[in-house]
Amino acid sequence: MAPPLFVSGGRFLGLKQRHILFMALGGSVGAGLFLGSGGAIQQAGTSVLLAYVLCGIVVFLIGRAAAELALSDREGRTLNAFVGRYLGARMEFLVGWSYWLIWTLVCISEITAAGIFVRHWMPDVPQWAVAAVLGGVLLAVGSRAVATFGEMEFWLAIIKIWAILALIGCGLVTILGHVGPGGAHASFGHLWDAGVMLPHGMAGFAAILPMALFAFGGTEIIALTAAETDDAVRVLPRVINGIVGRIIVFYVGSLAVIMAIVPWGEADATHSPFVLAFQHMGLPMAGEAINGVMALAALSSCNAGLYATSRTLASLSESGMASARLRERSASGVPAMAFAASFATVLAGVVLNYFLPDRLFGYAIQGVAFLLIFVWASIMVAHLAYRRSADGARRVVAALPGAPVSNWLAIAFLLAIGLDIVWAGRLYVPFLLDAAWLTVLVLLHGRLSARQAGASVV
Repeated sequence: MAPPLFVSGGRFLGLKQRHILFMALGGSVGAGLFLGSGGAIQQAGTSVLLAYVLCGIVVFLIGRAAAELALSDREGRTLNAFVGRYLGARMEFLVGWSYWLIWTLVCISEITAAGIFVRHWMPDVPQWAVAAVLGGVLLAVGSRAVATFGEMEFWLAIIKIWAILALIGCGLVTILGHVGPGGAHASFGHLWDAGVMLPHGMAGFAAILPMALFAFGGTEIIALTAAETDDAVRVLPRVINGIVGRIIVFYVGSLAVIMAIVPWGEADATHSPFVLAFQHMGLPMAGEAINGVMALAALSSCNAGLYATSRTLASLSESGMASARLRERSASGVPAMAFAASFATVLAGVVLNYFLPDRLFGYAIQGVAFLLIFVWASIMVAHLAYRRSADGARRVVAALPGAPVSNWLAIAFLLAIGLDIVWAGRLYVPFLLDAAWLTVLVLLHGRLSARQAGASVV
């Protein structure tokens, strides 16, 4: 494995285990839990807990496959590079640019969400102005050394985790001790009340599976950090093994407490179930503070997104699939031009917040779904090809449990989720747009290959 990229005065300035752990948490625990889980509870009732466990297992397999591929790549490159190594240059091009677009849309959606949360306190401030200020903070941090970025992500994620633990702790006191106005009615027995497990039948459970799956999006970002991590061979497997379990505990633990306190039927997609739970516990000010946590959670996800987009662009540039200028690095080792180009997409989100303040978040999230399925499935297929290669025969670390059966199970699950979104969710337009995006990429790669072939002949 290549050593960390950034060295100054004989001291590594790479990411440490705590940075990577909390980076993955920061990318995965965001508005989807603090706000979006209300709609999931409304649709699936307490079966939402099973949905998160099931999807968490699948994402764990994807993360382990990505980590094994990353550690097998002696040049310490990124997701698209090791997919290309085993599936060819065209797939590297498609996966790289699609992964860049995924995180671009995530950044836009999260900075939009942050603007919405902040306006709860400052309703007279335009949403686009809030997004612009938050974007400036991300620019100041992301353009510095990678260790600075890691520290910011660490502390942002810590705040989110303490908020979740506070909810679980206060909720357990309420449930077990019957304190507070809602205490007399709080009980884990509500999780098994009649009509609460599957209030809308299996159709409701199937409808929230995509939401549960995409809530774990960002876990695979760990594979991007291999070249910038101190002692990656030791750290990455540890982080992967722990991250999904922690996320499941945070999601399942917090939602179980919420549903034991908040009567089913009160939760919906327009209110944070965390706020509702604290109100039922007689702690309205804690519920108010959750709004600030949600803003920081969105900022954290966008911070992780800028890391992913800038490193992906730099990798595409190094493979000759993007402008050569994007591989330029600053004195601190940051791919400065790639970061600047990625940050321009955040600025685009600020502009779009001016024209579409009420619809932008939904549009951006819908655009991510099918591309993320494509990227995750590509990782699992690339891992299958890797295991059949000479490198795979010599694997020594982070082996994917149960491969190749686990590969095929994950791929089948992802395809089933894709069909579920199209037919049950009726998201035909996002599906067609993402299909058009991949078609354009295939055509662009064909032209790029032809031009490079012509240049080599000359």
